[in-house]
Amino acid sequence: MMTSSLLSTVHPALAILLVGGMFAFLVGVFAATGIRPLVNTRWLGGWALKWFSVVRLVVLAAVFVTGLKAAYPLIDQNFAAVFVTHSGWLLIAKLTIACLVLAIALRIHFVSLPAIAVNAEFAATAKRNLRRWVVIEGVCTLALIWAGHVVANDHPPNHAVIHDWPYPFRFSIANTWGMGMADAVIGVWVAIILLAVAGGAALLGRMKGGRSRWRLGLPTVLTISALVVGLYALAVEAFPETYRPTPVPFKAESVAHAMTLFAENCIPCHGHQAKGDGILAKTLPKKPVDLLTEPHASMHTPGDFFHWLTNGIPGTGMPAWREKFSDKERWDLVNLVHALSRGYQARIIDTRVLPNQPYLAPPGFSYTAHDGSSGRLKDFREEKALLLVVFSWPESRERLDQLRLAYPLLRDHKAEVLAVPLTALTTQQTALITEDLPFPLVTQGADEIARTYSLFRRTISNPDLMGQGAVPTHMEFLFDRFGYLRARWIPESDGSNWSDIDFLTQQVDQLNQEEKILPPPSEYVQEATHDMDMGGMKM
Repeated sequence: MMTSSLLSTVHPALAILLVGGMFAFLVGVFAATGIRPLVNTRWLGGWALKWFSVVRLVVLAAVFVTGLKAAYPLIDQNFAAVFVTHSGWLLIAKLTIACLVLAIALRIHFVSLPAIAVNAEFAATAKRNLRRWVVIEGVCTLALIWAGHVVANDHPPNHAVIHDWPYPFRFSIANTWGMGMADAVIGVWVAIILLAVAGGAALLGRMKGGRSRWRLGLPTVLTISALVVGLYALAVEAFPETYRPTPVPFKAESVAHAMTLFAENCIPCHGHQAKGDGILAKTLPKKPVDLLTEPHASMHTPGDFFHWLTNGIPGTGMPAWREKFSDKERWDLVNLVHALSRGYQARIIDTRVLPNQPYLAPPGFSYTAHDGSSGRLKDFREEKALLLVVFSWPESRERLDQLRLAYPLLRDHKAEVLAVPLTALTTQQTALITEDLPFPLVTQGADEIARTYSLFRRTISNPDLMGQGAVPTHMEFLFDRFGYLRARWIPESDGSNWSDIDFLTQQVDQLNQEEKILPPPSEYVQEATHDMDMGGMKM
């Protein structure tokens, strides 16, 4: 795989070679097809031009491929920014010109050059056409080089911040084709069929000849129709806030605050667990969606949710909350939507670490402990694994005593322990628990951490979807040293697995053996980036 440094050297070198070859080819064409040709067109000139054309096509293809590879880091999955930034439109212009140059080069090679060898009646016209197309290609090549120079010296779109998306739509493969939507599937297949028919029409026209307007016009119309149908099938609604960056970190403090707002304002419609089954749900024009078990957090951007919270959703009964909730509170609720979704995804996590499969980015948190120490979840990154123990007192007394004794062993295996009470402790209880406690007991931030991580309590055997749900009295979460949630133990449903300290240290050792697979989780919720989206093509 070509490295970026090598690519940055190879692509400009190929571009210089392309320009030199282009103008050498232009001189050769005029020398072979002018009023007084300097070489024999049928033999030496025609043969040399064809081989020169082949080499030129190879170089042009190499420039095209290396250009695409060089452009990708400038975008870095921020495809939406391509369509709203100056540098993004320059990239589009460069790609368009490159496609045009490639199309002209192919026409010259397969149409214009063979035509100059035809009988004398048409040779003069063919030569004029060849010279015209070569000049056009030369001008477009210069425009391509200019566009490449401007792009190289402009600010790339990969770090662009989109505060207001100007289009009422975006393209998303994952949310249309990927969800198996009938309209999208039908539209894409119709587009594929139209493209196939366009290709067949172009080939048939090439083989049978005939009027040029039909040979070119029909395939062009079919191709444009295919693009319109296909893109329409992949389009989803978008709003000015769709790509607005989330200003509130995805942390326990934010999620816990949103849980309070949700409990006070949203339960009658959305239900206790956000499944859309509140007591008023059936009275609404449209039943609220299930935010817990359905993949809405991955189907929509954080900005989409912020827009709906701000302006409501017409025709559904969802009101606008801009007057009651501040901007920060609405972003807190966006974080809660993601915490609910990720908590439900966590049901497949159990006591055993799945090797080399980090995928679940948990909410961050900050804390202060009984011994005066303080920190954040991300402080453990690149350092050690973390065992987060959410406990009840006195129900968890025996487990805390076990961890007290096992703590030196866990430290030797590069794991830290952090204890978080599920409910507030009295001063006497705190003193009793922390007597000779070798690891931190969270005293400030405990309520937010415990409430937030209670959303990650669901398991395959106990999805806990009915009523208000039931929070276990004891939960333990194991994070790898890169910040991902990798394993979880809930004694009520998982049995005694982590009571075996040797089994627990085996899971820690598995994490310590792994190299970095993914970059650390972002501090902010973001749109899903597993597909191309314009706003997602994931554009």
